[in-house]
Amino acid sequence: MSDDRQNLPEPVPEIVGPSSAIKHSAAIQIENSISLLQRRTWNVLLANAYDELAEREVHTIKVQHLMNVLGFESKNERYLKEALKALAGCTVEWNLLGKDGTERWGVTALLAQAEIESGICTYAYSPVLRRRLHNPNMYAKISLSIQKRFNSKHALALYELCLDYLFEARNYGETPFIPITTFRRLMGLDDGIYPTFKRLNQRVIKEPVEEINDVTDLNVRVEYRRKGRKVVAVKFRIWCTVELAEKPELQGELFPDRSQLPPLVADLIEAGLPKQEAMTVYEQGFDYVNPDKRSHRTDFVRYISEKIDLLHRRQREGKIKNPVGFLLEAIREDYTNFEFEARERARMRQVISQDLTTLLKEKETIEQVYQEAVERACARFLKDDAERAQSILDAVVQSNPFYRSYVDRKKTALENYEDRPLLAGVINHQLRTDYPETFDKIEREFKGKLSEVGEKIAVLEAERDSSISKF
Repeated sequence: MSDDRQNLPEPVPEIVGPSSAIKHSAAIQIENSISLLQRRTWNVLLANAYDELAEREVHTIKVQHLMNVLGFESKNERYLKEALKALAGCTVEWNLLGKDGTERWGVTALLAQAEIESGICTYAYSPVLRRRLHNPNMYAKISLSIQKRFNSKHALALYELCLDYLFEARNYGETPFIPITTFRRLMGLDDGIYPTFKRLNQRVIKEPVEEINDVTDLNVRVEYRRKGRKVVAVKFRIWCTVELAEKPELQGELFPDRSQLPPLVADLIEAGLPKQEAMTVYEQGFDYVNPDKRSHRTDFVRYISEKIDLLHRRQREGKIKNPVGFLLEAIREDYTNFEFEARERARMRQVISQDLTTLLKEKETIEQVYQEAVERACARFLKDDAERAQSILDAVVQSNPFYRSYVDRKKTALENYEDRPLLAGVINHQLRTDYPETFDKIEREFKGKLSEVGEKIAVLEAERDSSISKF
């Protein structure tokens, strides 16, 4: 569905029943090929069923209650039925970012079935999805009240992704760098939708981030990774500010206690800065820094960490009499911390090297599995038609007499193929040349996997090549 905005009814003021949905990371990191209303509906159904997922295969909810939670004051069930029908027919590939570290890939429908009768909605999940949803090693808690505030399906999908990576103990989190192709899949975009990055950035990144920052308790900032002039990946940094009140006048002080402070502010206070000064540094960002000193900087969190590290090192050396003044001056004037830079550079090189090694091994494995799949297809092809197998062997020998000495005329073409690896390789090549349609499906499957791994490798190689300039 190309439209990212829905004309939804105004929410009713009171919600009875489950107030949040606990979603497994794999169910959050899906291709976002569903609309805003459908995603809301699925969250509500999951919240309703969650406590009984282990014991029951089929779940029920009153239609009127479901419509109330979704914000429908009308008794018209058409929108709800359309949403349920879409969810039952929506086949999704999940765990796109692999956050849980497993290699298991999955595809299923978001709903296995749904039925409405006598004011009751009955629904069920597929067995594999039900098991994974009820045992989330990692989960995000989606507020059903907050999700009704969204007008964009891309904003809701990005909000769920950010919650998934939010570390609650620190009220901070960050996604990995997500290749643009993967991000497009997470947002449910076909190739023809927002084909230029400028348009994609405006409608699917900047506007959703602004909406999240406006209507939720999260503050999200986006970072871009470039290869040359081209943006190849995006990362989102997430801060939890304060739980939004239903009415603005009830919200109170922005950061009532330390547990709700942005991590950067908490770190500055811990380093010795007064709360108000720490908030000023946080709010101004690089505007706080002398303009002549900040042109080469891109990551403010890392910048502040470097200055705090410098303060601690100078304090250990007994060279600091006024820690607050030193830290503020270090931030404003960009005092150099060569030891921090060296440690970060070495750490970054190590991380990149490890990730590249893993990806290169993954690429090698895919190529090996691909070759084995081709060989199996060739063998099946020859076994199914002995006459054609002999014809192909004769054609190979005729085109290159060199292979004549490798052929045992007492054996069939298939026996020669199985006994002579050198002949097998030449025959396989001939088969793929003469009958490309037989191998098209294998080609498409593995080329897609290799392309995805190749993009990840390119992103890391670009970071490796530019790592010196970053520090």
